[in-house]
Amino acid sequence: MHPTTDAFLVHLADLGLSAASLAAYRTELLRQERLLTGLGQSWETAGTSTLLHAVAAGNRAPVTRRRAQHLIGRFLAFAGLPQGPEWRRLPAPRAVCPAPDCLSEAEEKALRKTLAKRVDQPTHARDRALFCLLLDTGLRVSEAAALTVGDVDRDGRRVRVTAKGGKRRSRFLPTETRDLLAGIAGTRDLEAPLFVSSTGGALTDRQIRRLLSRWAQLAGLQRSVHPHLLRHTFATSLLKKTGNLRLVQLALDHESPKTTAIYAHVADEELRTAIEGRRD
Repeated sequence: MHPTTDAFLVHLADLGLSAASLAAYRTELLRQERLLTGLGQSWETAGTSTLLHAVAAGNRAPVTRRRAQHLIGRFLAFAGLPQGPEWRRLPAPRAVCPAPDCLSEAEEKALRKTLAKRVDQPTHARDRALFCLLLDTGLRVSEAAALTVGDVDRDGRRVRVTAKGGKRRSRFLPTETRDLLAGIAGTRDLEAPLFVSSTGGALTDRQIRRLLSRWAQLAGLQRSVHPHLLRHTFATSLLKKTGNLRLVQLALDHESPKTTAIYAHVADEELRTAIEGRRD
């Protein structure tokens, strides 16, 4: 690893980047170093064409190359390497964002129904509360895993979340989800994890992913289901209901409206359907 890499990651951490983002950036930088080593090059000796080749290696999608190019540009500038200014003037690869995948209404209904009728184990109430929370608020899996009992307001109408960059945000809770969370919170200590594993600690991101996959199979869903799919489902449903991308941006805690724009296809499809059916 380049001696400046750790210092660069510490610099990014000081700027408030999440642990997940830092881990992803570290992985990307190590990937680039391995590719450069295989080409007999290093950060110091590689020219722009070599770096671009490393970024695109493996037939990566434009959006992935765009992120890698941006990261490498920041690293080169931070390390004071000669390619920094030249690299920053490069045009970014054209990023074509695909429409986000989400559960259909039938799939969401099947998942909720399965969660509601399986009550034979104590953990089932926890799982139902957890996945209804994700479906009804669009929380990231890391945000849900970090919740404590005290993060749920006493009146149950909101949950306080530690979002990206350590920011504290409040999310509204539908009545059913409030009741489910109150049921698993009980009278436990306010500092206790809201979603508890079998060992007594907080559920991890990985455990939540495995649990959701198991419930999706029980619900008869014939595809891979992961927590971020529930976030997309929430956002898509909210946009269909309101037609307001700004509300979706606020609900998902997106800093830039460009991030929320991936859901614009939902509004476009609704508009197309409305126009086609206008004279029916």
